[in-house]
Amino acid sequence: MATDPGIELRRLLSQMSGFSIGDRDYVSYFVNDSGERMIYVQKWGEGAAVLLHSDLAWEPQTVKGPPTTTAHTATAAQKKALSNVSIDGGLLDTPVCGGIILDRAEAQWLSACYSATEPLRDAR
Repeated sequence: MATDPGIELRRLLSQMSGFSIGDRDYVSYFVNDSGERMIYVQKWGEGAAVLLHSDLAWEPQTVKGPPTTTAHTATAAQKKALSNVSIDGGLLDTPVCGGIILDRAEAQWLSACYSATEPLRDAR
């Protein structure tokens, strides 16, 4: 009997990150233009997903929503400071997920993952 490539992929990503990934978990893998690797894991019925990032030593980061921007997470004082040091307030448009700064491609990938896994979170 042939081995399921999805299960093998999950095992490989689990070994790479040190994070337990189950055979039924939704998993997505991404490599950014700097070669940093990211893994998104959504377990069935759990209200939040997990982001694993090679540049963060694979430390699990909770994902409770799609990426936002620093404009959505900064305090009024931080917004003022960021708008003063960036051209046209560009730093306020920086994508973030929790405390993680993302580039645009990472944010698009993470947003697609979060959207695709909504039914799994609703399975609670």
